[in-house]
Amino acid sequence: MTSFTSLPNSSASIRFGRNLARIGPARLIASLFGLLLILLATFPGVFTAQSPSAIDSGSILQGPSLAHPLGTDEAGGDLWSRLVYSTQLELTIAAGSVLVAMLIGIPAGLASGLFGKFLDGFLTSVSSATLAFPLVLFAILMVASFGTTTLSLTAIIGFLFFPRFFLLMRAQTLSLKEREFVTALRVAGARSPRILFRHILPNSAGPLITLIPNLMAEAILIEAGLSYLGLGVELPATTWGTILEASKSYYVVAPWYAIAAGLTITVVAASLMLSGELIAESANPLRRRRRS
Repeated sequence: MTSFTSLPNSSASIRFGRNLARIGPARLIASLFGLLLILLATFPGVFTAQSPSAIDSGSILQGPSLAHPLGTDEAGGDLWSRLVYSTQLELTIAAGSVLVAMLIGIPAGLASGLFGKFLDGFLTSVSSATLAFPLVLFAILMVASFGTTTLSLTAIIGFLFFPRFFLLMRAQTLSLKEREFVTALRVAGARSPRILFRHILPNSAGPLITLIPNLMAEAILIEAGLSYLGLGVELPATTWGTILEASKSYYVVAPWYAIAAGLTITVVAASLMLSGELIAESANPLRRRRRS
């Protein structure tokens, strides 16, 4: 009796192990790290008992210890708690900028690919011009014009990203509208909005989703670069980039300060890019076959 009941469990374990092996350790770790980021942003108090605003004048620029795993900053604040509590705003900017890009790029790509002619030429020219301009330089000019609030920074980065969604959605629309099922829908009397939102857009979801983690990683890097130049979010709001900017005066006396912030930005961006690669492989059977 025992042997019969154990067979399904053992076979399920074998299948689970094989699936993990196909994913690969690096991408599995990246996926788990993405889950950890969400938990950090949602429940920061679970990961640290210290307040990010707490100041200890007797612990200024101290190295890593049991009380302060990543050391302290110039005010005696715990670096670990500051990085943990900054995760929420950092992910808000990253995810918000991608959302802005999607809200602009996807409808524009649908309209451009389906209707074409003047609208297609105009939107393609705007998209190409935006891509041709250096991202960081454009962001600096926009931030200098519209300020450094969280909302303005999110909107600016989102505008920089919209050509990626636009060009991909346009290409998908141009390809799908020539398919037989779209032709059949037109013959049956289906209107353009129904074709766009009920058929073309759902069939384009896979390629569009693969862009999201990659652009979130790029948004984190852009925000860090702007903050390092003094163009980040206004205090008292704190991001990983503003923490990195504050550390630049203490490279010699407190190297752990810059290392903690810089390594956080690097690891998170790399993990998001690996997650994007995993999503791309899952959505494209040809890539899975080549990898196997």
